[in-house]
Amino acid sequence: MNAAQFFDQWNPVWRDLMRAVSMLKDDQLTFKPSEHYERTVGDILRHIINVERGWIHYVIRRQYESWPQEDAATLATVEVIEAEMQRVHQSTMDYLETVDVDDFTRIVQVPDDGTPKLAWILWHVFEQEIHHRGELYLCLSLLGYDRPKTDRPG
Repeated sequence: MNAAQFFDQWNPVWRDLMRAVSMLKDDQLTFKPSEHYERTVGDILRHIINVERGWIHYVIRRQYESWPQEDAATLATVEVIEAEMQRVHQSTMDYLETVDVDDFTRIVQVPDDGTPKLAWILWHVFEQEIHHRGELYLCLSLLGYDRPKTDRPG
């Protein structure tokens, strides 16, 4: 069994996240659910990209020289953000196809900080995507939208 098979629930989570993203308009990227909350809708989406790029493609795969930045200037429209989310996530899913579950206990050296197991990193990225999807759903509700349904299989 490979990691993509093990994390097969990532597919409906991703599907529903992208349904939510497709509901957004560019001017809603600056929406904040509260004056006390640090992130806008655009920041949440860029953070989702950054978590996946950072943990999977920097820490594990070493495809970057340093932790990637959340680039608000480049990722400034829903279309561009959605395309980058798709690109990064497809790269992650392609990588997971190559990882055998027997490798989950492998220790990964985080540059300058810690040595978690591979499984912890993968679960962390998946968990963070679920968490930030929830933030996005709350923002959609506050913007007057019905959130995508998530309580169904497949």
